Amino acid sequence: MNTPQEGSRPGRGRKPMQDSRALELRRKLIEWKQTPESSRPPLRALARELGTSHQLLAFYLNGLEKWRGEEYWRQAREIRARAIAEDRPLTQWEDQQALAYDRAALHFTTGYMLRYSIKRMKKDSERGPLCWHDVQSLKMLAPKFPEAQELLEKCLQNGIKKRKRFAVIVKETPRQEGETYIAWAHRIRDECAKYDTRKCPTVITEELLDRYSQSSAKKRKINLPPVAADAAKSFRRA
Repeated sequence: MNTPQEGSRPGRGRKPMQDSRALELRRKLIEWKQTPESSRPPLRALARELGTSHQLLAFYLNGLEKWRGEEYWRQAREIRARAIAEDRPLTQWEDQQALAYDRAALHFTTGYMLRYSIKRMKKDSERGPLCWHDVQSLKMLAPKFPEAQELLEKCLQNGIKKRKRFAVIVKETPRQEGETYIAWAHRIRDECAKYDTRKCPTVITEELLDRYSQSSAKKRKINLPPVAADAAKSFRRA
């Protein structure tokens, strides 16, 4: 993506040495990322070349998209704030530049948020199969994010978490004799974690569990086999 110039802070004076070094490293990382993978040096080699640690460079790389988004938002705000301070409308060039910064900021901020979601799903997948909604998200992200494609293939091999309604889980997890409401709710939470639970309430109250349990009992009564007409007549005569 072609982006406007970033990282400059007009009118701010001289920055501390640490901030200058951080800006330099981030700019080098941007150049490094824009280089084809087959041609770019390993991150450790780049760290040695820049006279810094691999750990620090990896830290900046991990937050690079977020930082770039914030920088573009800042530069767009500065252009508009300058016009407001001078009590004048934006010039045509300023308006185009601010909009370009807005678009670039949105691009990088969205990219950072989507990659964060992929990392969260990857961590969840290490504890067990992902739910149906996460797999659908990975399918949409896979064309643009190689890490999403890789995770999707792994998830499809391992299977998807089975779906089950919250009401069904409550029905299949009845309250045990002498069991406290808290212990019962914990058992139901543990069962919900095993499934892609539909309409799982954020707060599980005792009244809610009792209601679902009672509705299950009523359904069982309703589902009793119908009484034959002859038998019904004999009951009335008796």
